[in-house]
Amino acid sequence: RLTGTFGHLATVSFYPAHHITMGEGGCVVTDDETLARIARSMRDWGRDCYCAGGENNTCGKRFSQQFGTLPFGYDHKYVYSHIGYNLKVTDMQAAIGCAQLEKLDDFVAKRKYNFQRLLEILCPYEDRLILPKAIEHADPAWFSFVITVREDAGFSRDDLTHFLEANRIETRNLFSGNLLRHPAFESIPRRVVGDLTNTDLIMTNTFFIGVYPGIDEAQLGYITDVFSRFMAGERV
Repeated sequence: RLTGTFGHLATVSFYPAHHITMGEGGCVVTDDETLARIARSMRDWGRDCYCAGGENNTCGKRFSQQFGTLPFGYDHKYVYSHIGYNLKVTDMQAAIGCAQLEKLDDFVAKRKYNFQRLLEILCPYEDRLILPKAIEHADPAWFSFVITVREDAGFSRDDLTHFLEANRIETRNLFSGNLLRHPAFESIPRRVVGDLTNTDLIMTNTFFIGVYPGIDEAQLGYITDVFSRFMAGERV
């Protein structure tokens, strides 16, 4: 089953580095009309009106309803039932997204291929690196290639990522790591369950490199060489 075809709601991000892009933004998909109306309301400043763009009075009661303490008959197009956002995409973004959809199958196939090649390249170093694997019955369209440096590897994540970066292979930490250690959360009261050992391990030892469709065989060969040099003891 594809993502977006199960559960009540699913989300997709169109950030530039993701599988398809509209430059930014994302979407919410659902087959529940009530949830769809709520999502559209949150997208459109929290409006109660559910008319599509360019339409008016879909409900047939635009000027004949009572909402809260507003005057009776207040124009339904300007009644706000949620505290929402202004998250509408532009026509240009939508056009880019439609064009990207036509290429999605090729993008996914190339991401899977690049992932498999990186797995082959790095398998000889599994005594020092924890490599990603798909869970049973899953067929991921990989976003990236996630690597965790083992505690007894003899080098740190930073040793490896600094070497890769110095050799023009971009890396990213696995996003925020342990959110509770970030300045924004330090003063917020919270309840923490457990000691977050794995969270901290990811924060200190995990990073990822790209599998985006533009990587070619020459670049994969270069990645092979750079990892080989590091594992042989070369450092920045």
